[in-house]
Amino acid sequence: MASDNDTPVDPDAFVEPSVDDSPTGLDLDPGEEYIGTITDYRPWAGDNGLVEIDGEPVWLNRTLQKQLIAALVQNSPVMYCKSDEEESFEDEDGEETAYHPRSFRFPDNGGD
Repeated sequence: MASDNDTPVDPDAFVEPSVDDSPTGLDLDPGEEYIGTITDYRPWAGDNGLVEIDGEPVWLNRTLQKQLIAALVQNSPVMYCKSDEEESFEDEDGEETAYHPRSFRFPDNGGD
């Protein structure tokens, strides 16, 4: 597409901006909680989506995705939690994997 002025455009003068595709986001320690506002939701990002709380990305697992979909309202208050209780499961190779479950909490507005 040509520009409106008659000055030739040098394509080599254009640079591709760098983009950080791997946001670190909120990384909670066991028993820690973070209360903020949902500022973005990208359901297509990663396997289960990504939500931003106060501009900080949180990658979703299936449980977080289902909780978010059940209560999602952009600009709503949300609490992001990581349990201090450890749980574990055995994978397909028989290896035990320990983790601290994460969850979202939303204000109780008198619903179910």
